[in-house]
Formats: sequence, C-alpha cells, structure tokens
Amino acid sequence: MRRALWCLLALAGCSEEAATGVDAGPPTWDSVQRIMRRSCVFSSCHGGRSAYPSLGADVDHAALIGVASREVPTLQLVVPGDPANSWLMIKLDGTMASRPECQADPRACGVSMPQGVPVLERAERDLVREWIRLGAPGPRDP
Repeated sequence: MRRALWCLLALAGCSEEAATGVDAGPPTWDSVQRIMRRSCVFSSCHGGRSAYPSLGADVDHAALIGVASREVPTLQLVVPGDPANSWLMIKLDGTMASRPECQADPRACGVSMPQGVPVLERAERDLVREWIRLGAPGPRDP
C-alpha cells in the first residue's frame, strides 16, 4: 500500500507545473491551495481528524487568516501583508528556532512543514510568501 502511494505521488509530480511547483503570474489563493493540496493532503498533521487546521484538500482560507497558531498562540497562522510574522511561513521555511517564542523550548514549536518529507521548493515557498505579502487574498478577492 505504501509503495503504491509513493508511486502515485511520484507520478503526480511529472507535470510541467510540478517541475517548477508554481504557476506563472501573481500568487492567488488557488495557487496556494494547489501547493497545500500537493504537500499536505496526505499529512497525519493536517489530514483526517488532526488537531491542527486542515491544509489538505479542503483547506479553508478563513481558517488561516488572523487565526492564532496552536503551537505559538502569540503568532497568527497568516498575517496578511507580513510573511515574516506568519506562522505558516515560519513553519514552511523551517525557521522556528530563530524565533524568540521558540528559544525557551524549541520542541514546543514543532518541526518544519511538511513533516517527514523534503521542504517545499524555494519557488513554492516564495509563492506562499508573496501571497501573504500581497495581503493573502481569498478566493473571491481580485
């Protein structure tokens, strides 16, 4: 079963879009969702009945914007216009250890995302970063 899943994931990565991991043009909620679906849908952290917000196939824009992180409640998951202080971006970049909130007990801040697999490509992380910098527009925003 596990081998079949890995084969499916490998085949899913064969499209031209997956080669770069990002769409051309400015980032949109749809492009961010595609990255989340590809990277987080099989996650035990964000899939199924996880205690953490869903970042998989049913990722909800409203569940990310201005919502406090469960690991570090003083930080919001996504702060529109401020990727450096958005917990989602901190986790995607794997820079938790550099945050004052995590220095007292680094284990409390968890591990980088996605867990257990290689970090997202730089272009994918930059797309999410730019989406946040542009105000994290939602599905109906221009």
